[in-house]
Amino acid sequence: MQQGISRRSFIGSAAVGSAVLALGALAGCAPQADQGGSSTSAAWDQEVDLLVCGAGGCGLACAVEAKDNGVENVLVVEKSDMIGGTTAMSQGMIAGYDTKFQKEQGIELTFDQMYANLMNNASYRLDPALTKITVENCGKTIDWLADRVGVSFLDRIDIYYGPLQMMHNVDGAGGGFAIAFSACLDDLGVQVKKGTKLVEVLLDAEGRVEGAVVESKGKQRRIKAKAVMLATGGFAHNAELAARFDPEKAGTFGIGHPNCEGDGLVAASNSGALLSHINHMMCILKDYTIMSEHEGTSASANLNGFTNLPNMILVGSDGNRFVDETSKGYMSQDLNSPIFDKMHRDGAGYVWEISDEATVAAAGGKVVRGEGLEYVKGSDAAELAKSMGVDPTALAATIDAYNAAVDAGVDKEFGGFPTTKLVAPYVAVPVVPCEIITYGGVARSEKAEVLRADEQIIPGLFVGGEASCNSAYMGFTLSNCFTWGRIGGQSAASYIQS
Repeated sequence: MQQGISRRSFIGSAAVGSAVLALGALAGCAPQADQGGSSTSAAWDQEVDLLVCGAGGCGLACAVEAKDNGVENVLVVEKSDMIGGTTAMSQGMIAGYDTKFQKEQGIELTFDQMYANLMNNASYRLDPALTKITVENCGKTIDWLADRVGVSFLDRIDIYYGPLQMMHNVDGAGGGFAIAFSACLDDLGVQVKKGTKLVEVLLDAEGRVEGAVVESKGKQRRIKAKAVMLATGGFAHNAELAARFDPEKAGTFGIGHPNCEGDGLVAASNSGALLSHINHMMCILKDYTIMSEHEGTSASANLNGFTNLPNMILVGSDGNRFVDETSKGYMSQDLNSPIFDKMHRDGAGYVWEISDEATVAAAGGKVVRGEGLEYVKGSDAAELAKSMGVDPTALAATIDAYNAAVDAGVDKEFGGFPTTKLVAPYVAVPVVPCEIITYGGVARSEKAEVLRADEQIIPGLFVGGEASCNSAYMGFTLSNCFTWGRIGGQSAASYIQS
């Protein structure tokens, strides 16, 4: 009998090989009736019609839709001690077109504009068919959130993530979603068990969902369910799993929601689910010292101000530049791969950003290191190199070459047109790309049904949100989670009633 993968064995090391091999290995764990993830004759602790795993935006939307479509007994389990998940932590900005709010303001957008904007931002790495469904429904979902759930939207609709006036703003930011859904679920009589995480999906002898094992306060419980919805989020707080799926990401830190550890992905994989787009994740440059020594968060290790200084250069542990720093891309995304590459070549956990004291001071207090730390400093290149632990001759030559490129108006070595010289005294900070959101996950059909490696569905198992986020990118993350939560709820209701 083939054994399923445990959480420890699944994430215990950075993978050897490519993400495709990792995907193949997991797909190969697809259990038949006698494998891990199948049900046994043990007694059930509770029976429900629909078990929703995760009370973020996707799971909450699923629960409401399921109830509205006739499912009587819906149970939501949530790993955290509060509902909302990543959605509640967000800025509360959600993309849509043809909404009642846009119509009131005379804002006209088309499907083609929205779809092209999303796919272009994502460099066409998304699933086209599923992404079209996200876009087709994004405006309807916003109206549903307002009219059915009671989410309060501000009048402001922003131009963001491109040229389109598509970003709707929720009153109270992400917390506004959680407040509205909490009241809505109370009205519907949906039970939410907090502090309860998914451990395992259970299948019957025919490979259909029969229920799940969940855990609360160290005690496991078996819940029988006609259908299970996986809305457990991604794995953006699980750096080991990120490196397993994409070896380039080895050395990263997870800065997503603390409960986004891949629970649903592991459970689905052990039930035979296919994984899709699994190495597609977003990383943001953060302060390495704060992340590694101060239990840093996205906020405390923030480096946006320093990274965007006009004379910021990046050097490796050898003191040499390796990239055109002016070609950052959105939120410095284009710097991530060169930085990871340099880290691995140097055998280091970080690279260095360098600027000077005068440029930092000119930012008027907007560039301050977190946790009350001071930047690494040097009165000249030699002193800075000593403080950084890099070769002083190489660093001095690097700074001289950069300043010469400024004088020339063009950087012939790395490209770009640098405009601002580096003038001693200098400052530096070690940086590392940290994963903040994952876009891959469990493969699904156009009805949110979980797919096996042979493209057949696992009957009764559904998925959405960041647990299966191959149809969203910047701006559409919330649109994706609510839309696919709704689709999952509708599909689960149809399955249960069939």
